[in-house]
Amino acid sequence: MANDLHTEGYSNPLANPGAANTAIAAVLGQDAQVAKPEISLPVGGAFRLPGGYVLAGEYAGVRYDAEVRELTGADEEAITKARNSGIGRFIATLLQCGTVSVGSESADPTVLSNLLLGDRDMLLLEIRRATYGDEVVWERFSCPFCGEEFRLSVTLDEIPVRRLDDPSQRVFEVPLRKNRKAFVRLPVGSDQEAILAVAERTTDSEQNTLLLSRCLISIVEADGSETAVTGNAEFARALGIVDRQTILDAIEKNQPGPQYNEVKFLHESCGKEVPLFISAGDLFQGL
Repeated sequence: MANDLHTEGYSNPLANPGAANTAIAAVLGQDAQVAKPEISLPVGGAFRLPGGYVLAGEYAGVRYDAEVRELTGADEEAITKARNSGIGRFIATLLQCGTVSVGSESADPTVLSNLLLGDRDMLLLEIRRATYGDEVVWERFSCPFCGEEFRLSVTLDEIPVRRLDDPSQRVFEVPLRKNRKAFVRLPVGSDQEAILAVAERTTDSEQNTLLLSRCLISIVEADGSETAVTGNAEFARALGIVDRQTILDAIEKNQPGPQYNEVKFLHESCGKEVPLFISAGDLFQGL
């Protein structure tokens, strides 16, 4: 069998150690000249927030710039693990993994929790763009009007984005019945996190009560008297159904950011305009 071995150019290190060392050095030199594979850093990009991050203190003002990056395998592991703890943890982990900075601040949990919901939605959209590209695809979308199943794709640029006319004004007035009015603030990340933390064991109405109790600042009666109601869940429950819905509608109308519930397309087969409600799960299919 020894005669079958390819021994051409072979130097026996026992018989001729000098020649063997020379041959080994030559091979190592060749390996050193081979180009090493380059590991690309995650891609991302900077963009403008639709609402803006409010800074206090010495650097007071509204900052609009934010930066995100492509999600990595390590991020995927953290995000899929977080999904098992509920949608709130899933979204929080997505934002934490994919957001680089907001304004001049690093994207830590405190910064992300203080962002307007619309700005958080914008971060998710841009993280999605950096990771998967501009096209969102549903392989088997079913038309709600005719039932036909087909492949549907939309681009992220088809999602309209609403921006605050005056980013410094985050408290607004809502007219109510019986000549009353409410002063309401726009919800932020911590409000969303509180609601999502109880979402699996509460009804939509109970979640609305929690949102109202956090975002309602005060109620002004017809006689002009004003009552502070922040944090008062019982007051939120005592509000009339019409007034509750009026406030919730105003919050949705005034919130900036991607308007996922305003995406529509024409289904040519049945001629109907189909509304497309896009969720975080749709943006990050597979995670």
